[in-house]
Parts: sequence; C-alpha cells; structure tokens
Amino acid sequence: MTDIATITKHDAIKLSLVAALAFTSAGCALEADEDTGEDEAEATAAAIVGGQTTTGYAAVGALTQRGSSFCTGTVVAKRLVVTAAHCLDGVRAADIRFVLGSNASAPQARLGVARAIAHPRYDARSITNDIGVLVLSSDAPVAPIPLNDSMSSSWVGRALTFVGFGATNGVTGRGGGVKRAVDIAVSQVGSTQFSYADRARNTCFGDSGGPAFARDASGALTLVGVTSYGDQTCSRYGVDTRVDVYKSFIASAQP
Repeated sequence: MTDIATITKHDAIKLSLVAALAFTSAGCALEADEDTGEDEAEATAAAIVGGQTTTGYAAVGALTQRGSSFCTGTVVAKRLVVTAAHCLDGVRAADIRFVLGSNASAPQARLGVARAIAHPRYDARSITNDIGVLVLSSDAPVAPIPLNDSMSSSWVGRALTFVGFGATNGVTGRGGGVKRAVDIAVSQVGSTQFSYADRARNTCFGDSGGPAFARDASGALTLVGVTSYGDQTCSRYGVDTRVDVYKSFIASAQP
C-alpha cells in the first residue's frame, strides 16, 4: 500500500462523477489536478465496487444537479450535510439538490441547498483538506449521524462500511445512481486521512463525499471518513478524509 502522503497525482483520482465523465469520454483517467471545464456536473451518474444495493443508511443521500447525481453526502445535523470539498468545485449552491432514498433518479425527498462551503484550506492539487458541507434550505427528514471523536493507528484492520451512489466498475464507469454499501478494512491511518486497499472492494466515481461508517456493539453508526480519492480504475486503493480532524470546521457551518 502506497503511503498516503506519497501517492502521486498521476495515480490519484478524485472520486466524483467529474472523474467518471473524463474517463468514459476521453478514454483515460482524469489526473487529480486537471481542469474538467464547466459542464462536469451535467453528466449522467456513472457506485461502490464489490458492494450490495441497500435501502438502508437513510442519512446518506446524493448531490444532484439538473437531476443527475455527481457526489454523495451524509446528514450530520438537521440542516447540515458533510461531503467532499472537490464536489463543490465550480458548482453553485442554488444549483445543487440533496436527494434522499436508494435511487437518485427517483428520490424519496429532494432538498434545496442554501450554502455550499468547502474547507478554506482545501488544496485541489494535493487533494488535502478535502471536506465540505452543505447547509440545507430545510430540515432533512432523517436522523443525523454523529461524528467520530478520534482515530489512530489502532484502527488499522478494522472494517468500516462505505456507502455511495458511484460506479460499480472503475474501468467502464458504469453502474451508478443507486445507493450501495461495502465493508472494507482500514489499511493505514495518517494525520488527516486514512486509506484502504482491497482488490475486490473499493469506492469509485460518484462516491466522493460519501461516508465511511463505524458501527458500535449496539449497531449505532458513527461517521468516520469522507470519500476523497483513489486509483484510476478503483481497483487498488482508496483514501478518505478523517472527520474527527475537521469537527470544528463542520460545527462552524451549523446554521
């Protein structure tokens, strides 16, 4: 497993639908610092690799624009959704809808977004501080998920549940728009990120901003990570932003 701090920009690819569009239309993967232009959010969604469809995880929804999903997010307060900062690049809050349900094309609830806030130190080239929040225009009709308090190397080997609306195949970019979940063990823990490496299971295009959940003995969920980036075919590794490091940033956006 490549160290989190030394993964090259050539290998790393942000896991929003922006990347899937570049991959499927240009025949190659998008590098992490490439400009994708203004039409990136208009693409049809390309989900979790090796996972299963789910009607659970009610607090997990899709970010959509013009009816098409492009990223994933988690309700952490009645009007607050945590997602990835790169999902908010070049997208106006007024144009985003946060939809709940198991299918982004036929949502059970569709919520407007009053503000979209990327972390002030988000760096698109190094893909660091890749966390953002949506302030919803109205209360989400689901129970919020609490944030994890701390993380250390003791988490290596612990399985987390990753949920998202992204692609099921990193080569074809197909299979998105439907909520899926998969359990993957943590491989490495860094100061602001953690990684995972499983040849059969991974996050992929469109899962960006989606949650990594820990479950306690009673089955209660805690939000541990936010899907950030991975390798170009979603077949070798993935990297999440640790939410415990950014709890003050998330709290500062509370309406």
